[in-house]
Amino acid sequence: MAKVNLDNTKYLKKDQDIKHKDIVTIVGEGDWVVSRNFQKEDGTPSYQFDIKIELENGEERTTTFNGANVRLLGSAFGDETKDWIGKEVRAWKTKSEKAKSGFTYMYVPTDWSRDDTGEWIVPEGSQSNDDIEYPEDDIKAEDVGF
Repeated sequence: MAKVNLDNTKYLKKDQDIKHKDIVTIVGEGDWVVSRNFQKEDGTPSYQFDIKIELENGEERTTTFNGANVRLLGSAFGDETKDWIGKEVRAWKTKSEKAKSGFTYMYVPTDWSRDDTGEWIVPEGSQSNDDIEYPEDDIKAEDVGF
């Protein structure tokens, strides 16, 4: 038998609920869960980081942050995700070969932006680009352009 979701969690529909550069608020500390969509080549489960956000219209949705996004937010807000609650982040629509839709959203602090090569522009006084580790599976310059 399948387990029924009793908490009425609504998952983000990224083609309907959110747009490029929308600002959302993190309202939950998130959790690493077994991915419903991906597994490793050897068949072992992959994990994804599900977190609850509040959209600009006040509705709450659960969305998935990929590992690169978790590391970016960790570099900005610290490694205790409960400290992320109440933080506003901007959604950057970004091409993704792994996503069925062909794109995903990267969420970063609202004062960050991107240059034309896809590098994050971090303002003075924030975490510097030199201190951010970009994983190999992170976004490439040709992925930017929405």
